[in-house]
Amino acid sequence: MTAASVPVQAVVHLVGVDDGLAGELREQLSPDMQLVRLDGDERLWQDFQDGSRPADMVLLGLDLAEPVRVAQRVHAYDKHVAILILSAAARCTQLKRTLMFSPFLGNEVTPWSMAELEELPGAIRAAVERRRQRIRYLNTIANAHIRLEKLPLLQPEASHYLDQLLDHAPIGVLTVDPSGAILTLNHHALATLAVNERGALGRSLPELFPEPERERLGTLLGRCLKDMARLPPETLELAVPDRDIRHIEVTPAPMAYRTGQRGVMLILQDVTDRVALERERQQAEAELRLHATVLRAFHEISSAPALLLEEKLHRLLMLGCELFGLPIGTLSRIDGQCFRVLDAVSEHPEYVAGSSKDLQETYCAATVASSEPVAFEHAGVTEWRTHPTYLRYGLEAYIGMRVQVDGGVYGTLCFASQSPRAKRFGSADREILKLMCQWVGGELQRERAEAHMRKLSGALEQTADSVIITDHDRRIEYVNPAFERLTGYCQEEAVGHKTYFLRSGVHDEKFYAELRRTISGGGVFRGVLVNRKKNGELFHEQKTITPLKDGHGRITHFISTSHDITELVKAEARGRRHQAELAHVARLSTLGEMTSGLAHELNQPLCAIVTYAQTCLRILDSGGGVRQVRYGLEQVVRQAELGGAIFRRLRNFARKGDAPRQRVAPGDLIHEVAGFIRAEAEQHQVGLELDLPPGLPRVWADPIQIEQVLLNLVRNGLDAIAGLPDERRCLRIGAHSRDNRSLRVCISDGGRGCPPEAVDRLFEPFFTTKPSGLGMGLGISQSLIEAHGGRLWLDANTRNGATFCFTLPVEEGQHADEDQSAA
Repeated sequence: MTAASVPVQAVVHLVGVDDGLAGELREQLSPDMQLVRLDGDERLWQDFQDGSRPADMVLLGLDLAEPVRVAQRVHAYDKHVAILILSAAARCTQLKRTLMFSPFLGNEVTPWSMAELEELPGAIRAAVERRRQRIRYLNTIANAHIRLEKLPLLQPEASHYLDQLLDHAPIGVLTVDPSGAILTLNHHALATLAVNERGALGRSLPELFPEPERERLGTLLGRCLKDMARLPPETLELAVPDRDIRHIEVTPAPMAYRTGQRGVMLILQDVTDRVALERERQQAEAELRLHATVLRAFHEISSAPALLLEEKLHRLLMLGCELFGLPIGTLSRIDGQCFRVLDAVSEHPEYVAGSSKDLQETYCAATVASSEPVAFEHAGVTEWRTHPTYLRYGLEAYIGMRVQVDGGVYGTLCFASQSPRAKRFGSADREILKLMCQWVGGELQRERAEAHMRKLSGALEQTADSVIITDHDRRIEYVNPAFERLTGYCQEEAVGHKTYFLRSGVHDEKFYAELRRTISGGGVFRGVLVNRKKNGELFHEQKTITPLKDGHGRITHFISTSHDITELVKAEARGRRHQAELAHVARLSTLGEMTSGLAHELNQPLCAIVTYAQTCLRILDSGGGVRQVRYGLEQVVRQAELGGAIFRRLRNFARKGDAPRQRVAPGDLIHEVAGFIRAEAEQHQVGLELDLPPGLPRVWADPIQIEQVLLNLVRNGLDAIAGLPDERRCLRIGAHSRDNRSLRVCISDGGRGCPPEAVDRLFEPFFTTKPSGLGMGLGISQSLIEAHGGRLWLDANTRNGATFCFTLPVEEGQHADEDQSAA
């Protein structure tokens, strides 16, 4: 085989094709095809720019970001290169439409669905072969002018070979003489003109075309022979029997022989599909221009600040009627199965504003069930002809869509006519209706939100509580009139500033730092603040500060609400002072009741002092030694100190002011009270037992107040067992810790218990079961314990005795072992 007969490999460029697909194509395509895989399109341009042999076919893969742009650039170099664009099956139809309207593309650009990969190798072979054959035919036609002058001298075999080449060309080729009579035509020209060879040869070419096109074709042939130059193609209509009108692109080129004879060679291409697409494109452009005009009008309506929402909605209905060419336009409200017309552009008596009907009697029953517009042009020729709306009202054309507000169906926006619509509803019509419905839904939702905000604003303006709204940086954006009345600052003086100007100086920086930490972390602050009014007066307010967050959880504002509790604080202070007075009276009353016991307790050291002093005098009279006198005087001093301790204890207990709270050991308080009561207990022959385990945690308390509570309960126990047999005259005081969080103290007696009818009234002021009691002891004791954060209650009540208990919170952060070691 000679070098000239060796077949040249076809070059197929794979651009943006993954390795797996490229490997499959290499296995399935014949060895005479060279597959060159490129990651990008730069190599492609390099082959064209360098003048090297370009690709016979290009396959653009899914990895390519802009396949249409690449195809346009390839065809800028060579429009005859076949290009296949791989596409997902769902996007293949859209890509075809895109290619129809893309400029600078020839007829050799084809989208290929990934669902048809099995047929891809065959398509590549066909494209390569078509490319090669087209090149051969174009080369043959280009050389035809040179060879035509020598046709009489050529042998019959060469002429026959040229005829065979032209006969198999993929385009129609024919020649005519100056009069327009057909001299030769190939197979594709016969198929294009829908004639046979016997009836075509010698026949006038213009006669094959309809009357309006004959003059155009004759003029075209005359210009070509006159100018002896190739003319640009023209598109003519051709009437083919039993087929639609075809559109044929005719490209004439002159021919001249050495003998001086002239003729015209014409290349014919059926461009019916291209003309149809061009008409669709022009129609689409016209629709787009119309829709652009509608959108401008829609924008003018929606953005008109002087129009109320009702006016905007009515103008929108009028615009929709004009756009769709339908005389009825309605905006409806759907509530359950009730269809009510809110506004309408209509002369139909059943579709005017305020009319209502059952939803199932309207086309809108199907509209609300669909997320897309419902549209039909002629109900009488579709399944809609059996619908109640068609049977009752005769509405032929309809387009409508549901309107949603706050995620739910509000109603419908629809347009209708009793006459069929000649033009089909296009995708642009549906998209514009979608846009209208979205705007209507948004405006209705905004109107609803604004109405809600007006209610909230009115509530904020009229509420008696002070309201402050600040931004994320805590700068004031809004204060209500209650704030102005409370603080004396007007809104203009507060907005734009932080709330520092309200601070009174009562709270330290640590307090404000903890407040900021709470609200900045998304928590809610609740507490009492002491602030200062504009006139310098202090006031107390119960304040709540809540962070406001956006949809992403970020804090955007803080809202502070508060009410003035200054009078309440003052009343509570007065109550505390009054309670202290009552407690003082109760202590004095207790001391009065304990007079005999205290006298006995004081009598012991006084008697001992007298006895020791008399003994010292007798020793001195008898001339005794100094050592004996010294001992006696030391005992006098000791007993005097004991009496002084008793008096100090009485003075502390009876004083009017309470001691400040401090860290105290509960065991010491109980022993102190036991010392108070021991003399009286011995006088009445009452046994006093103490149950105080080691390691009791300390409490933060006012020792005088806790002693008063203990003394009140112990005195009540002594009264309960007075006059009982000896074995029941016993009083027990115990204390123990509860998980180091609180201390529990219990006082138990062996009396007869509380009467059932008195149990529920024990802590009422001035209620007592004692003949000479005031009825204040238990009530005051309960108030004192609750002020310490504890609780006082009757724990057990039987005929064999009663037990009263109270709790006190343990000092924070303290452990029992710590106090045990300290003790």
